[in-house]
Amino acid sequence: MIKVWDYVRMAVTYQHMFSGAGTCIEHMAHSDGNKGRVCAVGFDNGLVRILSITADGIQLLKAFKAHDDAIACLKYTEDMKCLCTASVKGDVFFFETDGLNDVQMYKPICTFGLPETGVTDMKWNPDDNSIIIGCLNGKVYQIQRPKPDEIDSSDSFLWENIKMTTWTIKIMEF
Repeated sequence: MIKVWDYVRMAVTYQHMFSGAGTCIEHMAHSDGNKGRVCAVGFDNGLVRILSITADGIQLLKAFKAHDDAIACLKYTEDMKCLCTASVKGDVFFFETDGLNDVQMYKPICTFGLPETGVTDMKWNPDDNSIIIGCLNGKVYQIQRPKPDEIDSSDSFLWENIKMTTWTIKIMEF
């Protein structure tokens, strides 16, 4: 169930029931095209639903299956031209978007699997050229943003020969 809260009145303004449990949400940055009302929501069944919050309630703009497993996190680039999703099993999928003009455009670019499972979070670098993905076991990966015109997806969306930087973060145990 997705709920929109009015924190001033401390009440639910809108709610909508979807199949699957919501696992993560990402708000698209404000633009003239989306009016700051568009969110991408990941679900435990691998679906991504693009929702718009309107005066009438929650409107489903688009839904697509990004992963076979639960979605751990999803992030838009600051320029709103790319959405990256990651599953709990370590599969990553990039989608071309257009948050400025066509908020319903989500074209698959490519997908690949991380060597690790347990994705916990990800963050685009300020220049939007790469994304950093963190995993439960302390592994951190930096992947360059794919360029749609350089990816051959005529047979498959699988991205091979990825240039990936890897770090291992060791946390001191007390």
